[in-house]
Amino acid sequence: MLFIIITAIYILIVFSFYIALFFPNKRVTNKQYFVSVVVAARNEEKNIANILDGLINQTYPGDKYEIIVANDGSEDRTGEIIEEYARKHKNIKHVQTVIDKVTGLTAKKNAMNQGIQQSRGEIILSTDADCYVKNTWIETMVSYFADDVGMVVGFSQFGQPKKKYTIFQQLQALDFLSLMGAAQGSVNLRCPLAASGQNLGYRRKAFEEIGGFQRVKFRISGDDVLILQLIHKLTKWKVRFAPSEKAYNWTRPEKTFKSFLNQRKRWASNGSYQLRLNKIFFFFISIMFLMNALIFIGSPIYILYYGTAKIPLFCLLAKFLIEFLITIKAARIYKRTDLLKYFPIWVLLQIPYVVFTGFFGTFGQFKWKDRHHYQELTVFRTEN
Repeated sequence: MLFIIITAIYILIVFSFYIALFFPNKRVTNKQYFVSVVVAARNEEKNIANILDGLINQTYPGDKYEIIVANDGSEDRTGEIIEEYARKHKNIKHVQTVIDKVTGLTAKKNAMNQGIQQSRGEIILSTDADCYVKNTWIETMVSYFADDVGMVVGFSQFGQPKKKYTIFQQLQALDFLSLMGAAQGSVNLRCPLAASGQNLGYRRKAFEEIGGFQRVKFRISGDDVLILQLIHKLTKWKVRFAPSEKAYNWTRPEKTFKSFLNQRKRWASNGSYQLRLNKIFFFFISIMFLMNALIFIGSPIYILYYGTAKIPLFCLLAKFLIEFLITIKAARIYKRTDLLKYFPIWVLLQIPYVVFTGFFGTFGQFKWKDRHHYQELTVFRTEN
């Protein structure tokens, strides 16, 4: 009975995301706000030039945006490269971050916060130092900031179509594609669940209304999804998704299985926090975890006890079908149908990895930019 109940709830939730992907999302504005692009960088000497080249060659008016690079204690040539660009381009500012004992912020949030403090933009856009942006990125992201919109979630992908990658890297791309599809569906339902710091924008007013990163300063990660949840929970600003191809960003998939698991543990590390931020989101990720745990761990027990595999196989098939439905829709929206051939492999491998990352992301250790972190189950308060 538990198999059937969990499966039914999971299907209803994912199907609602799928239906929401058909909702219209074309409302735009012609306003040209002053924009601050804030990029946190640590030991990115191999990538920083790529992101800066993309940012200085935007279709958005050059006098309407600035680029703030927050150098988070890099130990390689990252700082030198940023300085070279800053000397050539007046709208690039190099911010050397320091340990801030006043705010108590750590890791990337500290770098982002210090970058934002030295920025002037009404709109803050963020992307990662190892990402690639289109020259239409700023213009397109800004166009979604209607007067009542406080945050815009952009689409990001692992790799690019028609490029050569390993099967392992293509599976990562498909996995992230499905996450982005669910993210857009949830935003369209006005119950935003997820966002990525690889492609995100928010109003300075909205950021200030929630007190910046202060309410989540004890979390190692969460400069994206936790800020999304705070803006949604504590303010009247709306959250929108930018599905336009002109706003797509991309980054390289992880090369090793170890780095992949570390990345996913970091992403999963804020799952338990959603109980206080967004109970609907917490309910969904709990159901998703239980769905995969039942199939991975519960199926053998069920088969041994009852002597039949009918119910577990039925639930696995139902999971397969509903996830294929939303994945194929996302693949068509984001023009990544090339990844669909990997779906049968992904849908099976996803089961143990969701169980593993869900557990160890909450209670274990992960590495972020050569720094080891242990997740803390800190009490969270939304009141002032």
